[in-house]
Amino acid sequence: MKEEKQIITKGSHKSLETARNTWKFIMEDYLEGQAHKQAGRPVVWSCAMVEKEIFYAMGLFPYYPEQFAALCAVRRKEAGGEKEAVRFARLAEQAGYSSDLCGYERVVSGYVINGDLADAPLGGMAPPDLMVTTSSICDVRLKWFEDMAQRLGVPLFTLDRPERVIDRIRQHPLPHEVRYYRSQLEDFLTFVTEHTGIAYDQDRLNECLDWAYRTNELRLQILELRKAVPSPMGSADSFATIYPGMYCSGTAKAYDFYKALHDEVKGRVDAGRGQIMNEKFRLLWYGIPLWFNMSIFNTFEAIGGVFAYEPAYNPWPWPARQPEDPLTEIAVRTLSLGSSMTSMIQSLVEQCQEYGIAGGVLAYLLTCRPVYLPGLEIRRVFEEQLGIPSVLIECDLVDERSYSEAQVRTRLDAFGELIQKKIESGKPIQKRRAVL
Repeated sequence: MKEEKQIITKGSHKSLETARNTWKFIMEDYLEGQAHKQAGRPVVWSCAMVEKEIFYAMGLFPYYPEQFAALCAVRRKEAGGEKEAVRFARLAEQAGYSSDLCGYERVVSGYVINGDLADAPLGGMAPPDLMVTTSSICDVRLKWFEDMAQRLGVPLFTLDRPERVIDRIRQHPLPHEVRYYRSQLEDFLTFVTEHTGIAYDQDRLNECLDWAYRTNELRLQILELRKAVPSPMGSADSFATIYPGMYCSGTAKAYDFYKALHDEVKGRVDAGRGQIMNEKFRLLWYGIPLWFNMSIFNTFEAIGGVFAYEPAYNPWPWPARQPEDPLTEIAVRTLSLGSSMTSMIQSLVEQCQEYGIAGGVLAYLLTCRPVYLPGLEIRRVFEEQLGIPSVLIECDLVDERSYSEAQVRTRLDAFGELIQKKIESGKPIQKRRAVL
């Protein structure tokens, strides 16, 4: 069991108006899902890696337990009380789930065990009619969704996705990989039709994909704008604004959201305005944020430091549209995502150069192999190739009982002092020539 103690954590200060308005977007989306369910239309619980455009094309309203766990990490049932994530995680632990399991899993399992799905922030996720997950990336996701589906008595479909190691030579999926994953998508469409009676409509899917591509282009443009000096948009604003892109891809409302964000960031760049008045150095955040304590992104602002970039959850350039065969298009797009550890770290080195990064905060949790395994290698490469320092901090992503404020503060203070001394000495932020 996690140590029971009262933790005082808080949200971040966001510099962008659009970021501050994201909460309204999320509230309206949850309400839309609940109205969708009340009207007798099907709801699906899914995961971040599933292609969302298919849900909207098939008339399903999606909720995402991972996102819901992060939502619970920032909300309290009553002022001064514990976070909702802690309440639900404790229920799971009392039911026999190990406290060493992923915080996302424990929070949502406890939420399901609680029995009243409306007893949660924003009225909770509407009860699902079916669930769908993937076989990729996450160790716990397969059994987690199987367990929830059994408890709630709903059918579950798992998209079996080939795990591909992609390097800079072999980026495009091979024909047999595309055929296999396309067949998985076809099976999923059949599954939805069998359980909901809704037939696949290719024209509707193409419409959703058009919105998704337009939105993705806007998000890529925002990343380019963020390279400006001073930094116009930092990690606090970026993590705050990922919901529409990650969970509403394929909708007009997501496009409208990022159009507003793009215009606000561009206005800042044109005016030469940054996150703070006196930027002195820029940092990278690697890993999933501590959702319960997003104020960590404001830690260095008093000494002129800003988090200018984070590799997590960002978009990537998509292959060309294939409206004559959108399922093949989706298969190619999905299988083009991924990398080896070597190519991922090389990309991080290049991104540090492009964003003018002076140091990195590497956040990891032992329950998530894709996040924690690269940490030490990233630290070594940053030092050897770029000559920039980094600091490691360990904590669960939603369960604040695992958080040691004193330990994290000590490490971050020492890290900030190291960067300040480097700047005061007149040394360049990075080595002038990196070995790539």
